[in-house]
Amino acid sequence: MDNFILPAYVGFNNEHYLPDMRGEQIEKAKYELKSLGFKTEVIVAPYDEANTPLTVTKMFPRAFTKVKEGRTIKLTMAGKEENLVIPNLLNMSLRNALLMITRMGMSLDTTIHEYDNDVKSDHVTFQVPREGKTVKSSTKIILGVSKGSPPDYYIVPDLVNLSIDRGKDLIHKSGLRVGKIEYEYQPQLLNNTIIDQSMTPGLRVSFPASINLIITNDRIIEE
Repeated sequence: MDNFILPAYVGFNNEHYLPDMRGEQIEKAKYELKSLGFKTEVIVAPYDEANTPLTVTKMFPRAFTKVKEGRTIKLTMAGKEENLVIPNLLNMSLRNALLMITRMGMSLDTTIHEYDNDVKSDHVTFQVPREGKTVKSSTKIILGVSKGSPPDYYIVPDLVNLSIDRGKDLIHKSGLRVGKIEYEYQPQLLNNTIIDQSMTPGLRVSFPASINLIITNDRIIEE
């Protein structure tokens, strides 16, 4: 009967059920796990406003897992918001740039791919914020990434019946540009669907022209 009345955290044969440390202050979590005979390893995550700094957000093995004493429990801790100086990422490979951003505790906002004669493919062409600027660690970085030298010609993609987001993505990947967007009331069609484009699909052009689009809208827009 003793097996059923012992506290939930205590096991036999030098094993214990891991208490749930998520949401606890890191020092308290380390102390409680140490008192049960475990070692701890702390992994600092980038600052996130959704989490309280210096508290545990994840743990491995998971809470309530039965684990032998002496094992190392990995605790992911929410990082603090700090002032950081933006490094120079220009001409760095995208992989190395992302590694540097992660090590600093920052995160990526988006990447913008573009042709560039002077920068190797998959290397950084521009960055926002710029090098040397002091920002909060919650700031997200925008990177331009080279697609290498531009082609001799660009092929206009077929965009009709695609969503506006998918259409924009295809335009950017083709090396062309998104032009003027107009909306047309079409309640019988799916909202935000491309129903017409200004350039013929399959057309070859020698420069990165802009493609104008007409998009469906399920409500009348008053002018």
